[in-house]
Amino acid sequence: MNIKIIPTKLEGTIDAIPSKSHAHRVLIAQKLAQLQGQNKQDALMIPAFSEDIEATKNCLVQLDKEMPFLDCRESGSTLRFIMPVAMALKEEAIFMGTGKLPHRPLSPLKEEMESHGCIFYPGNGKQKVSDKYKEICTIAGRLQPGEYSLAGNISSQFISGLLLALPLLDGDSLLELTTTLESAGYVDLTLDVLRDFGIEIKESKSRKGFKIYEIKGNQRYMEPDNMAIEGDWSNAAFWLACGALGGDVTCRGLSLSSSQRDKEIVGVLEDMGAEISITDNDDVASMEICCRGNVLHAMEVNVAQTPDIVPVLASVMSLAKGSSIIANAGRLKIKESNRLETVFNFLLKLGADITYGGESLSITGLTSLKGGEAEGYNDHRIVMAAAVASCGCQTPVIIKGAEAVKKSYPDFFNDFASLGGEVYKTGESGK
Repeated sequence: MNIKIIPTKLEGTIDAIPSKSHAHRVLIAQKLAQLQGQNKQDALMIPAFSEDIEATKNCLVQLDKEMPFLDCRESGSTLRFIMPVAMALKEEAIFMGTGKLPHRPLSPLKEEMESHGCIFYPGNGKQKVSDKYKEICTIAGRLQPGEYSLAGNISSQFISGLLLALPLLDGDSLLELTTTLESAGYVDLTLDVLRDFGIEIKESKSRKGFKIYEIKGNQRYMEPDNMAIEGDWSNAAFWLACGALGGDVTCRGLSLSSSQRDKEIVGVLEDMGAEISITDNDDVASMEICCRGNVLHAMEVNVAQTPDIVPVLASVMSLAKGSSIIANAGRLKIKESNRLETVFNFLLKLGADITYGGESLSITGLTSLKGGEAEGYNDHRIVMAAAVASCGCQTPVIIKGAEAVKKSYPDFFNDFASLGGEVYKTGESGK
């Protein structure tokens, strides 16, 4: 599906969608509580509001089966969380995926699981549900307790997956990081959910200053009362950015006390010159964060802890006065697309003054972008960032492969239109 957007400024109020990151973790914890007989009768029902969440829900249903067939679709979170969790419960499981997921790295989680009782058999292509779905691997052998070691700068999802699984094992475990933890907010979010479900994990630091997690075995997940899913800061960042680019957009339902580090988008936009106002009514559901356009100025941002906001931040920087730098973004190379390359490519196509090298992007802001055609690269965040960039373009923007938003935000373009955006599927009449 190709989408044509007529450049305009967005205005209005919008409710934040549920946090995909929080929902993944709560769904898994809730399932483990159910398997241990500790779930509530009024169990939280989380709708499948995106393809990634639907993948996690379907995989959790499979955990009731002796031989789980775990279709992770294109969700890296689902695969990396469910792998250790499934092998804490099962003797064997098959993992499937589509898109780039079968090719995304499993190391070093794979090696740690192999050294603790699991055997990985690479996908041989025999298991298929369609031509686009591929067998990622089959894993045999129960995960065993012990001492685990992982780098903290490769994927926080590997760490979160083990933190979810290790309390289930028949023995105590220790997880020690060998580098500084990047995307720490996502691990903090996992720890928040674990605490909510009664799981105890002791945190300390090694002599080198790296994180150590001590995890008692044989713990029981206990579902709490009144569990709710947080609003999604990663996706709200797109609307706040539209406000910064000459608009006036208010987001409701976000918590400033959340462990989601993407909430830092508020401070970054304010430092760049956007007008930010916050109405806190002591109720997350009614709290409002408003971002209004103003003259924006360049800045340098270290995104080691906030990689998911890079695409939208680059769109804003392309229209900010001066030269901006997005630094420490190397892990973007192993997302749904190589986001360093794809951010560079789509903004360059729209007329931005942008360069890409190593682990950083350098962007010299312009008063406007020319517009034109942008490839979505089958990456939901690239598609949404291109839509944001259209707010500062001279001519219409055509986004190819815009259906990629289904991965995390299926209603994105409907919400874009509700704020005054002019959106047409290719072939529909437009100006």
